[in-house]
Parts: sequence; C-alpha cells; structure tokens
Amino acid sequence: MDKMKLYNAMPIFVQNIGCRREGGRLAELRFGGDFKSRLADYNSRIACSRDELLDIRDRKLRKMVQFCYDEVPFYTNMFDEGGVNPASIKTADDLAALPILDKQTVRDNVELLKPKSLEQIPHITEHTSGSTGSSLIFPQSVDNVRDLWAAFWRFWNRIGIEYGTRYADFGSRTIVPPNQRKPPFWRECQPLFQIKFSAFHGNDENYMAYFKAINDYGLTWIHGYPSCIMPFASFVAQNGLTFDKPIKAVTASAENLYGYQRSIIEKAFGVQPHALYGLTEAVACIGEDADHDYIVDEDYSAVEFIECGDYSRIIGSNLTNFAFPLLRYDTGDLAITTDRLKNGRRVIERIDGRTGELLSLPDGGKVGALSALFTESATIKEAQIHQLEDYSVEISFVPLSDNYTEDIAEAEKRFRDRTKGMLPVSFKRVDGIERTKRGKLRYVVSDIK
Repeated sequence: MDKMKLYNAMPIFVQNIGCRREGGRLAELRFGGDFKSRLADYNSRIACSRDELLDIRDRKLRKMVQFCYDEVPFYTNMFDEGGVNPASIKTADDLAALPILDKQTVRDNVELLKPKSLEQIPHITEHTSGSTGSSLIFPQSVDNVRDLWAAFWRFWNRIGIEYGTRYADFGSRTIVPPNQRKPPFWRECQPLFQIKFSAFHGNDENYMAYFKAINDYGLTWIHGYPSCIMPFASFVAQNGLTFDKPIKAVTASAENLYGYQRSIIEKAFGVQPHALYGLTEAVACIGEDADHDYIVDEDYSAVEFIECGDYSRIIGSNLTNFAFPLLRYDTGDLAITTDRLKNGRRVIERIDGRTGELLSLPDGGKVGALSALFTESATIKEAQIHQLEDYSVEISFVPLSDNYTEDIAEAEKRFRDRTKGMLPVSFKRVDGIERTKRGKLRYVVSDIK
C-alpha cells in the first residue's frame, strides 16, 4: 500500500494525528534515553579551553580508530595494506596518514564499512539528502542520532533558543497533499516542537494564510531550508507585514545561506538568520554563534580543512557512529577558512556548499528543496535539474546500473508533487555531468532570469 497516497486521502485532522504519531516516534529516537544528559554535557563544554576540547575529541578519535581496525573490514584492509598502525593515530593531525574517502568509494563499499558487530549496535537505516544528486543509504547508531541532535540543540541554545521551543518548520517533506487548494497548508507535530509548513503551496494568497497561522500559534522561531523560507520572507517583506509576537530567531540548515537571502530574511522578520552546517553522516557540525561567526564544534567530530585553491575541502571523521564509521570523509563541500580561534574553537569565514536553487512556476511561485527527489535512490550516481526559459525542466542523471527505472519513476512522482504538476519534466540518461570551475556539481540550473 502507498502510505503517502493513503495519508493524502485522509481528513486533515487525521493527518495531524499521523504527524503527531510519527513525530512521537522520531522524538523518542532523537530525544529519548540519555539525550538530556548528552545535551547537558555538550553545553557544559562551551566553557572548555582549546586544549580540553582537543583532548575530548582525540580520546573519542582513538577509540573510534581502534574500533574501525578491529571491527570494520574496510578499515582493517586499509590499515594493513597502507602499513599504518592504528595505535599511531593519536590526534586528528595523525589522520593525514590515511586516505580521504569520497562518497562514491563509500557507496561502493557500504557492506565492508559495516562493523562485524552491527547487529549488537542499536541502529536505524539513514539516507542522505542527495544534495549533489546522489544519495547514500547507511546504518546510523541510536547513540549517534542523539549525539547529533544534542550538538544541534547546543547550537540553538547558544543563540538563545531554549530546548522545547515550538517553531515554524519550512522543510522539504511533503506533509500537505499536492492537490489541496485551501488552508491549512501546515500540519502539527508537537513531539518535535514543530508546526510544519508546506514548501510546495507557495503563492501570495497562501502565504497570507501562513502569516496568519504563525500569528495564531504565537511562533517566534522559524527554521528550515533557505530555499523554502525565502519565498515566504519575500512575501512578508514586500507587503510590510509585522507579527503580533516579534520573531526572535530564524535558523537555516541543509543548504547554503546566501547574502541576498540574509538581507531579505532580516527585512522580513527583523532578525539576522543563523546558519547551521551539519550532515547526516555526522562528520562535521559548524554553526553561527550570536555574533554570526561560523564556529567549528571541535568536540563533536574531527574536522579537517584541506586547501584547494582559494577554498578548503571540508573533510570529517565521525566519532560516535559505531554502526557505520567514516574516517576522513569528503563532504563535497568547500569552506573559506581563517586563522582565528574563538573560545578555543576554529572560526571559518563561510561555507560554499549545500546549494538549493529555486525553480520558477508559471503562477509566480517558487519551488526549492529538490534534493529530496533522489533521497532513497540506490541506482542514481548523480543528477542535475535544468529549467529552460519556457519553464520546462530536463533532469539529467548518471545511473549506477541499468536497474534505475523504478527510481526514476519515483523521482518523477516526487517532482510532480512538489511542482503541483505545473512544470513539464523529462529525464535524460547521460554519461557525466559538467562541474563548475571549482569542481562542484550544480544541482539546479535555471535559464529563467
């Protein structure tokens, strides 16, 4: 049975019940068990010196490296063939003796990267968003999930958001049926503290309903994808709207937050947005503090910046996902680094990654968060979405095998749902996709100015 088809056919109050139940499941996964003690530990380390932070990180790293050698076939072979003694990796600086892992190498060796003791480790199956057009499916330990969310909540705590604060969530999930034409274009998810607003029903009439809903719920925090927040922010700014309760915080993740987006968001909501860079692979967490400096969470993972022209590649090693360890994982993202330290942590100037451009609809609306098209695909290596001047869209894809028919059909269904069937779309198999001068794959290219 198609669960989404069943969900879309339900009355709205039943959909809200479904959202609460799914939210309850996710809340137990993320915030259950010892989560609050983990969050307290993370917050207690805000005052640590750099030496203390690096000692915490490196102790975790040594434990992870030894586990990798003892339990993970891929790393056992890598250390032995490279002649590297795992005991020689004592600090993050010593990781330079190991090769860098790109996503394709990881995808090619998923089974070898799973520990022999996987079934003894409580874990879930996770999917990356496929922001470069290719998704990764792998096990993630429950401990790692809670550690990830403790790091996220420390970031939010640092900018004045208390744990449990309810917020307007502008994410990529399809939570409102595509054919719904009247409000509410949002659903309630109390266990996750969210009112989830649809990213796929945006136009001036509907955004006024969004504005009234945020007022009615008394929300003062907005979070989500920049490409999903931006159209609503533009509407609020263009119409000079003010909220009954002033917005206290806007936070963005999953995509790059550009300067022009910051300006419009600040004009609309009266606050400067804060960006959070975090990955499902749990190899890096970098967030803006109250002063809008990008701060590396040194006690969360081992992050390296490898110079590449004017930029540095973000390379990370996770320290808590014993269900699928990643050492020296190439995130595919770039950063501009600095020599600054702040409260014992490195400061970077900005991150050049997580790009999520918008597609234009004939009715003037915009659609973003299209990285989810291939989230669960195991047959697509990479893809690129190209919108032509006549609004039609051509999606080029590079398959990993010839068994991609079902994944392309699912991607087409998701695309039509997100664009409300307003954009003609075609798929084209190609051998490769051209990169930018910096070697990045632009996931969305639009000819509409």
